[in-house]
Amino acid sequence: MGDEHDRAVERLEHEVSMLLRRSRSVLRTLATRLHPDVDAASYAVLLVIARRAPLRLVDLAEEFGLDKSTMSRQVSSLLGLGLVRRRPDPLDGRAFLLELADEGRARLDEVSRARHEEWRTRLASWSAEDVGTLADGLGRLAATLNPPEADT
Repeated sequence: MGDEHDRAVERLEHEVSMLLRRSRSVLRTLATRLHPDVDAASYAVLLVIARRAPLRLVDLAEEFGLDKSTMSRQVSSLLGLGLVRRRPDPLDGRAFLLELADEGRARLDEVSRARHEEWRTRLASWSAEDVGTLADGLGRLAATLNPPEADT
């Protein structure tokens, strides 16, 4: 690979770092809008539960690369706030399945609408083609960074 490619990779690293820092700030804001007692990490957990429910705690922990006890603390907080509910896993009487509670769904839907409108406003000057190109590129980058076993 040549110098031009190396410079482009360095630029990408810088821009991704900047994007991640700003994304964490946005996540904190969205989490607070969802519920004053929800932090950015719990908001991220809630998003995964919404997307993949019903799922077991162990599957959620694997998604985030965390141990079961750490994930259990985050889920306990969401359960306590009434945003998530658990029900017995019909395939394993010792396990529970996690899913959004009605309150969690309602609050998440409200925040998601506001988030989508914010994106629309901020990208209003972009062409649909530019937005699509960026989305395609980010998708390719995510796939490149994703370990093969995480695709299951």
